[in-house]
Amino acid sequence: MKKIRITTWAMALIVPLVLAGCYRTERESLRTALAETQRERDDLKAQVEDAVQARDQLRVQVDELTRSRDQLQEKFTELAGSRDELKKRVDGLTLSRDALQEQAEKLSKSRDAAAAEAQAAQLRIDELAKKLQGETEKVRELQGQLKQVQQAIAELQNKFKL
Repeated sequence: MKKIRITTWAMALIVPLVLAGCYRTERESLRTALAETQRERDDLKAQVEDAVQARDQLRVQVDELTRSRDQLQEKFTELAGSRDELKKRVDGLTLSRDALQEQAEKLSKSRDAAAAEAQAAQLRIDELAKKLQGETEKVRELQGQLKQVQQAIAELQNKFKL
């Protein structure tokens, strides 16, 4: 019995000591786990803050890109209007060029026709000048003959008067 008592007392003293030792070991492991968990939590908080900052930066970039896109769209619209206006002007200038080209062709044909007429007229003038020269020679001959005839008549009149 004494052994039982000793064993009971030993158990009574050892169990709380063992439990206290287990409690300390568990408490230390819990503290270590808690410290690890807190460290992980702090790391996760830092990562979340980084992600939030990155998100905010991306949101700012998206806003800037949206504004840039809107500005580019406005410029594109302006340029499209300018392009359409230039196309109309080019079409108008093309029509004007075509009309001027037609006028130039007509004027060229008229000039060629006038040059041909002038050449024909010059030939006619040259012909008429030759004819005039020939007729002038005939008139001179006839005048010479007329003078001879008048002299002959005057001589005959003088002969008849005598």
